[in-house]
Amino acid sequence: MNTEKQPIYPIEVWDITEQEFQKENNYRNETTFALSNGYIGTRGTFEEAYPFDIDTGLEGNFVNGFYESEHIRYGEANFGSPLLSQSLLNLPNLKETRVILDGEEFSMEEGSVESYKRTLHMKEGVLERTLVWCSPKGKKTKIKVNRLVSFARKNIMIIRYEVTPLNYNGSVEFVSKLCADVENHTRKTNPIVDYGPFGRRLEKKNLWVKEDGLYYEGETIGSHLTMACGSVHTILSEGEVIEASWRSEIGDLEASISCTLDGREEEAITLEKFVCYSTQLDMPKEKLETFVTQELTRARQEGYSYLEERQKEYMERFWKIADVRIKGNEALQQGIHFNLFHIIQSAGRDGRTGMGAKGLSGEGYEGHYFWDTEMYVLPVLVYTEPEAARHLLDYRYSTLEQARGRARILGHEKGALYPWRTINGEEASTYYPLGTAQYHINGDIAYALSLYLQVTGDVEYLKEKGAEMLIETARVWADVGSFAECKGGKYCICDVTGPDEYNVLVDNNFYTNLMARENLRDAVDAVEYLEKHAPKCLEALEEKLEFSREETLLWKEIIEKMYFPYDEKRQVYPMDDGFMMRKPWDENKIPPEKRAWLYENYHPLFIMRHRMSKQADAILGMYLHSNLFTKEEIKRNYDFYQEVTLHHSSLSTCIFGIVACSIGYLKEGYEYFSQSARMDLDDYHNNFYAGIHAANMAGTWQAIVNGFAGVRCQQSELRFEPSIPEEWEEYAFRLRFRGTLLEIEISKKEAKFTVIEGTKIQFLVGEKEIILQGEGETYVEEL
Repeated sequence: MNTEKQPIYPIEVWDITEQEFQKENNYRNETTFALSNGYIGTRGTFEEAYPFDIDTGLEGNFVNGFYESEHIRYGEANFGSPLLSQSLLNLPNLKETRVILDGEEFSMEEGSVESYKRTLHMKEGVLERTLVWCSPKGKKTKIKVNRLVSFARKNIMIIRYEVTPLNYNGSVEFVSKLCADVENHTRKTNPIVDYGPFGRRLEKKNLWVKEDGLYYEGETIGSHLTMACGSVHTILSEGEVIEASWRSEIGDLEASISCTLDGREEEAITLEKFVCYSTQLDMPKEKLETFVTQELTRARQEGYSYLEERQKEYMERFWKIADVRIKGNEALQQGIHFNLFHIIQSAGRDGRTGMGAKGLSGEGYEGHYFWDTEMYVLPVLVYTEPEAARHLLDYRYSTLEQARGRARILGHEKGALYPWRTINGEEASTYYPLGTAQYHINGDIAYALSLYLQVTGDVEYLKEKGAEMLIETARVWADVGSFAECKGGKYCICDVTGPDEYNVLVDNNFYTNLMARENLRDAVDAVEYLEKHAPKCLEALEEKLEFSREETLLWKEIIEKMYFPYDEKRQVYPMDDGFMMRKPWDENKIPPEKRAWLYENYHPLFIMRHRMSKQADAILGMYLHSNLFTKEEIKRNYDFYQEVTLHHSSLSTCIFGIVACSIGYLKEGYEYFSQSARMDLDDYHNNFYAGIHAANMAGTWQAIVNGFAGVRCQQSELRFEPSIPEEWEEYAFRLRFRGTLLEIEISKKEAKFTVIEGTKIQFLVGEKEIILQGEGETYVEEL
């Protein structure tokens, strides 16, 4: 990985600024300046809708969970292969705004652009573009465009477009458009997908223009889902609302409204555009038109300024808890802010949607939800925004029935098997060795649920939803393996794929077996808790699931007898039974241009027969369950996997960095962290155009909190092992634990723990037990 790249944007702690318009950078910048609120997502394209082809840009507008399906084409299909695809669908565009200034249309590619700046204000959650445009005829106009996707109004996006003539009096015409002739860029953003969606996939059901309003309603061709969108507009002169006379045009798939005003030198004229999206996933489709028009009316009544203030208030609350402050490296500080901003704006918040690996910033991975959410993103939210974490768990609970159906297809008569990649809860992974075989998804979700319960103490969630999820996932682990005589009666799980996707369909993947065992342990604990504290809840689950407490006897036996491959010579845990038998990897035989893209350049069998790893696998398991291993064990395994891991996944370096810190390799941990912190911001992989790498972004927060500060929550016990990189002067962050907000400030000399809000909190610093009684109380540990 090239980590010597010069920063793409100026180093600013709270802002990301594009200082010069260069069309060749559009595609990447569209992701950088993408905005979302967990429901609506929009790429950072310009309002004037510059022309581009499939290689130079993507006008993207998305609604979380709204997808198109198509019959999947297989050369050779297996029993149980998914039959229908799911792809996050690119929706009609309502951002487009043309501005004609005294007869000349504003364009970044005509005339000349002076004092240009586009800034993502991460602290406020607002995107701003300012420039002075000199037209081909020499007329200068100051243009300022603000955009936000509202956290206060789930369905609303707002654009505030202000123009100020600088050296002339003349007409100012705004043309606001609705364009429904849109399609996904599948060939560019998901090139190995052969089933689409290709072409326009929405069929128009309704399109109208009324006064200053635009409305569209369409139904997908394959999934037969209906979406609706619309916009309304307000005109202001020098900050005061004025009446405008609107003209309209309507075509088959486009509609527009326009108005012309008298522009005066040095006087600002502003268009405020309020945009709304909704779908039948939220309400009966018959109610969509009424809902959209009512939401738009409400938003316009509140106005841009009011909703911008609500946006700032939301972000202030978020940063109050989630901010990580670094003193000593502003570039890394900027990177962390960028990563956290994209994480919080991408997570679904309605309990019906999850979080895609690319958030809502692009079409990469078809918008699918993976294990990235539970293993990387959810731990950040558990400590900083637990309500958002609960909503993401709600999504998994809401798809339990589909997971049960998937388990039956895989031959399990009981339990639930969650899909490897999905939007609607059905499996959408077409290549089972890298998809369905990753059974560890069950253990990952169970781990995230367990962490949420331990950190929040939300026993009601355990009773209402959590226990059911743990029981159903445990049942699959109890069926997928067997007590193998050849392994001394140990419980073995064969033909699975762990996190490392260069070693597929292996026997006894260490990570999978470990996560399975702990999933079973958590399920046993949940049943025993309900038996003691909520017997009626347990009785209801027994009836609903046809569950018998006798099943836990088998679970306990598996916990006791779970098999793990072990190499006596090196005293390490190989990734699977066959790992040490494979041919050593010789990087020197692989041309540099092919090393990061093995599956694109080599047959899978060539890759799978070598002893090397794509990404953190066994090491990840040891991080998550570090309390089950000695530091010496973790160190031996870390050293071994350092030799064989290629880090060909954005999910890898942050994990190695965390583990490095835990065994005293602080400098190495810092190097790994530095590779992760600005990975997207500086586009290390040259693929940021397709969307963010959400898991890595969240992993950088974990690298600081779980790595340098050594935070662990295991067996409901919060622990710190604080350290500080020598390159930093100090750093600080906050955590919520059982309702109490704790601030941790770590310098070269000391680690300081202060209760900011809440009551009594108990935690460990190393092996020392600390109790703080309430707000304002502090403990200081010398380093």
